[in-house]
Amino acid sequence: MKKIMSGEINGKAKIVLSGPSNSTSSMVAAICYTWLMENRMKADNEGRGSEGTNGELLVPVMNMRRGKMWKQKQAAWLFHHVGIDASALLFSDEVDLETLMMTKKLSILIIGEDILQKNGEVGSACTILTDNYCEDAYDLLQTPMLKKLLLAGILLDTQNLNPSAKLSMTRDSEAIQLLLVGSAPTYRNSLFDQLMQDQRDDAFSGVLQKNYVKPPTECNNSKGSTLDQQISDKNTDQEGVAPVADKSPKDAQNAKANTVSPKPGKPIPTPTKSPAVTPAKAPDTNRGKNTFFLAKWFGFGSK
Repeated sequence: MKKIMSGEINGKAKIVLSGPSNSTSSMVAAICYTWLMENRMKADNEGRGSEGTNGELLVPVMNMRRGKMWKQKQAAWLFHHVGIDASALLFSDEVDLETLMMTKKLSILIIGEDILQKNGEVGSACTILTDNYCEDAYDLLQTPMLKKLLLAGILLDTQNLNPSAKLSMTRDSEAIQLLLVGSAPTYRNSLFDQLMQDQRDDAFSGVLQKNYVKPPTECNNSKGSTLDQQISDKNTDQEGVAPVADKSPKDAQNAKANTVSPKPGKPIPTPTKSPAVTPAKAPDTNRGKNTFFLAKWFGFGSK
């Protein structure tokens, strides 16, 4: 991301933004969609004997400030449980949206709106992801971390396939069965029970402090806005500056050269004439891991 913003790389960033609700499953869908697209595009390019992904970097961004994860303990616990390096995650206050938009090096896809729309056919966006890759890229779904994330997303959205949820869950049930292959018979219920617990132990509090820095009191008083609010405000004050759409993601290797790969909310607001919110400033580079590197989480990518 830094190299794109500085012009060292002549490319574009495509942000995969978790939905406005910032549910755990939406954050999971953003991460998994990005990883699956990166790897499928890489495989396609290797099959054609070409390299790279047409100068585009695909990056998942959590649609809130990093410090707000103190209020999203369910998501924080899940990321810790499956082994995601939290320092490799990007949050809305860590993306220089203004610079990218001004230089027309940014396009944005929002989970549930631009991609992975459920349309009443499934209970979870993670089911759509599982369906889309179960045939032509089944091997990608065998990554243990990815399977746990997708499974957790579906279980949360369907309340562990609770029939009282009044959802059409046939496809969700099939996706769960696929993701449970190789797991213990009790794993589904065990994982769901853990997700629904209020994580309060000291060890987990230490994880929150290490990975997300701010305690709850500081989160309540911190300034900044979610990325979709920044987008709305920037569109109001700077007409004609629009994201550049592009369909092909950037090879994850370009991100390797850099230092690093749910809160209830209202729908993305319609642009108004209210004063623009200054985009949140990227964090101190001393953290050392602001740029996203997917392969680092899953153990994939070029050596």
